[in-house]
Amino acid sequence: MNNAELLALVLLVAAGSYAFRVLPLVLLRKPFSNPRMVAFVERLPYSILAAMVVPDVFSAETTGDARASAAGFCTALALSLAGRSLPTVAAAAVAAAFAAVAILR
Repeated sequence: MNNAELLALVLLVAAGSYAFRVLPLVLLRKPFSNPRMVAFVERLPYSILAAMVVPDVFSAETTGDARASAAGFCTALALSLAGRSLPTVAAAAVAAAFAAVAILR
């Protein structure tokens, strides 16, 4: 992948992320009244986090060790089930993966 392709990819992801944040504000004038829609919107950040983390757990490309990746994933899963915020979950998962790498090497 050359620099032009990488820049195009970053801009495309940024535009998609921006669209997901702005479109609800533009299209929806009142809060959701459907409980299923409220539940969907509340769980969306965690599903996005899972979509980003799970492939790395199985490939272990980031840490180089599947056990360290699994430690980060288990940490993220436990904290998200405990109801912690998304930044807390992500930071703790990264810290757990790095700690596991340091311990296992």
